[in-house]
Amino acid sequence: MAKYIIAHDVGTSGNKAVLVDTEGRVQGKCFEPYRTYYPSPGWVEQEPEDWWRAVSKTTKLLLEHTGVSAGDVLCITYAAQLLGIVPMDSESGPLRRAIIWMDSRAGQQAERAMRKFLGPRVFALIAGTALCGKDGIPKLLWLKSEEPDIYNRMCCFLDVAGYLFYRSTGKMVMEWTGASVFGLDLKKKAWLEGMFRYVGLDPHKFPSLVRSIDKVGDLTREAANECGLLQGTPVIAGAGDAPCAAVGAGAVGEGEGHVYLGTSGWVGVVTRRRPRGK
Repeated sequence: MAKYIIAHDVGTSGNKAVLVDTEGRVQGKCFEPYRTYYPSPGWVEQEPEDWWRAVSKTTKLLLEHTGVSAGDVLCITYAAQLLGIVPMDSESGPLRRAIIWMDSRAGQQAERAMRKFLGPRVFALIAGTALCGKDGIPKLLWLKSEEPDIYNRMCCFLDVAGYLFYRSTGKMVMEWTGASVFGLDLKKKAWLEGMFRYVGLDPHKFPSLVRSIDKVGDLTREAANECGLLQGTPVIAGAGDAPCAAVGAGAVGEGEGHVYLGTSGWVGVVTRRRPRGK
């Protein structure tokens, strides 16, 4: 009896869902869009529940279109847009709409954070690149400064994949590649808590971490009913969309690259490094 995996690419404009067999052959795919909000210049937000509605709807559609039984689905997993911020209450869930990666509201907070490290040049030497208003740490500092009630109430923040883990399993965690764009010690695979304290953020508001290959948990009864799957179906963490694209392109070695084209106004191009003398 064939077994299958359902994967969701939860992007900026919508969710692309795919059902593959254990040999990687695509058996079905579909797409469900959702709305993006622009409440002020430079602000870009989405409703977290819209991501989940798209995931649950496309999961059901995949099963209906392919005739695959829910009992033959081995697991569900995610490749999601990075740098989303969803402030979470431990009881009620999201405290506001998500601030997504396109949002650039936190320019002043980025400048202030870098001044603590003697400016952008020194900060870039330490962190690898300068901060801007689209980065995660400045956005969290914006939340603390401009929406202190929400910042103080939140037990932690989640990114897009983290919110889907929460809706799937009830657990609040973040996967390594998602965490890497906020502040992850790449050797210890732990949050850079000292840096967070230094810039004025509470390390306790950062969620626990999981690996890409980890089982986050099992589908709850509610989530399984909404998706048309069996309660207890494993949820595997997956990874951010950009790292998944690199893996899919086979560009994972030192100096390797790939062309990455987006549909939301962003185009990233990385070229392969040529060996010397050629």
